[in-house]
Amino acid sequence: MKSETTNKQAIHAVIQAAYGAVARTQGEGSPSACCGAEVTRPTDYSLEELAAVPKGAYLGEGSGAPVRYAELQPGEVVVDLGAGAGMDSFLAANRVGPAGRVYGYDLTPEMVERAQRNAAAGNYANVEFATAEIERLPLASGAADIAISNCVINLAPDKPAVFAEIFRVLRPGGRLSIADIVLRGPAEAIRGLRQNAGEESWCACVAGALAEEEYFAAVRGAGFSGVRLVAERPAQLQPGGEVAAVAVTITACKPLDA
Repeated sequence: MKSETTNKQAIHAVIQAAYGAVARTQGEGSPSACCGAEVTRPTDYSLEELAAVPKGAYLGEGSGAPVRYAELQPGEVVVDLGAGAGMDSFLAANRVGPAGRVYGYDLTPEMVERAQRNAAAGNYANVEFATAEIERLPLASGAADIAISNCVINLAPDKPAVFAEIFRVLRPGGRLSIADIVLRGPAEAIRGLRQNAGEESWCACVAGALAEEEYFAAVRGAGFSGVRLVAERPAQLQPGGEVAAVAVTITACKPLDA
């Protein structure tokens, strides 16, 4: 049996290879080679949102529009986990304004480079992109007001570690707004789906997804309160059988006394 470390390294390698190819070759709004099930239609974003970011920031990926539910205010600090080419980071930057700041992190260097080019093309002085694992963010504790993420945490091998890291970097009273994929169906069927999935299929945004109740439990287990499901739609890639994949958007808060 592979160790947890080996599994993590193998999964990260698959993700970097797939999203590196997307960053190098993908046209604006085109279906993704990696999460193609989630990206064959740009309905998660309005035409106004798509027009408000640099061309090339939207690659047709995602499972929601987390910035729409983030209630961002001018001057706030935002951390974007799995920023990709910068779509949600730029939307967030538009809302927090020049007094605010957005830190976008992604596992794939080629994707970070593309996001940086987009930021330069759009003259976004309040956005910074860097390569990082979302389980270990290069931010000080309590540095951010809100965390956003879009169809990325389902790719992480250790999701409780991700939520614990989000909790760490948020200030007391900070918020999260996350779009992601969860699974609904009998527990036995979901376990079977996971057991039959290898690292090579992880990037399809279903093999690594948690059962919905397990996902919510991981968020609460990190210390968050007020966990709410604010939007959902069927995921376009369905595993079949008794299991359904659902694109959900959730919000939550870090308690003031945390």
